Amino acid sequence: MAAETTLTEKMRAALRISSASDRITEEINDCIAACKKDLQDVGVKRLNETDALIVRAITLYVKAEFGFNGNADKFHNSYESLKVHLSMSSEYNTVSETDTGTETEGAENGSMGG
Repeated sequence: MAAETTLTEKMRAALRISSASDRITEEINDCIAACKKDLQDVGVKRLNETDALIVRAITLYVKAEFGFNGNADKFHNSYESLKVHLSMSSEYNTVSETDTGTETEGAENGSMGG
């Protein structure tokens, strides 16, 4: 079975960056952490890195921050729309009694164990 791809690696692929430079990795991780914080600030409590919409939101945020293909505004607007959807969805803005809260741990460092 292949090793699980980390969120950082997913963002590197989305940005079409093949370099494993520590500086680039740090910048990608900073963007991931900033996006998670931004989502938390609008009430998103479930930041599961395997959730397709969370990964999409982070991808849009990172592409906007990196100015991917000169379309920073397009990616930023798409991110903002998805952020509003996530913040209003009870699937993302509430935590059930069975949730342990571990899904939001690590948001500050861009890693959630993946």
